[in-house]
Amino acid sequence: MKKKWVKLVLACSIDGRIAYPEGGKTELGQSGDRLVLEESLAWSDGILMGGQTLRDHQSICVIKNNNLLKQRTSEGKNEQPIALIASNQIDFPASWLFFKQPLQKWLIQKQDKKNEIMLPNGFDKKIDFKITWRDSLDDLYHKGIAKIVLLGGANLISAFLLEDLIDELQITITPHLLGGDYCWVSSKLRNLNTIMKKKKNNWILKESKKLDNNELLIRYFRNNLS
Repeated sequence: MKKKWVKLVLACSIDGRIAYPEGGKTELGQSGDRLVLEESLAWSDGILMGGQTLRDHQSICVIKNNNLLKQRTSEGKNEQPIALIASNQIDFPASWLFFKQPLQKWLIQKQDKKNEIMLPNGFDKKIDFKITWRDSLDDLYHKGIAKIVLLGGANLISAFLLEDLIDELQITITPHLLGGDYCWVSSKLRNLNTIMKKKKNNWILKESKKLDNNELLIRYFRNNLS
């Protein structure tokens, strides 16, 4: 049986921002970051992203590296992991690139009697959000999705941190200073130290590596034994 694992993957500025102060679509990572991102996608069963992030980008990251695509097919997997979009809104225009990308698209949504039967255009499946994200991850696990890459945004990441559900942080620090409010952890999250139990060594450094274009990859695993 595969082990459940949630890996947060993101690129941020030196000051921890994931978007410019004015918001909207931001792509900070370059070629080195793109490769390590695609390696994580190749490892995963599903890519989880919030509805606002989808609205900002109108697409999702897919694997383009031929070696990684061949690796997945040799393991009996689909070329692309499943796109998991967490959103209570379903007003996604069919003209977006997302709906033309070659991967399954599942919508995770809180139960609503109005939308109980309706499957939004462009999606292959609708999954009911359970009481908590922990319960929802259990449900996804029973549907064959054990290894998840979490791509954001900040509200979704914060929800996972509040339930202590992130097993791995894969962060590419890029040579930018952006300022503004758009950090990868919501500024409204005031009790994170309490959630993380205020103990030393909450995260264990597993890898640090210089990438091209003056980018730095760092990977931390959650230390649940601390």
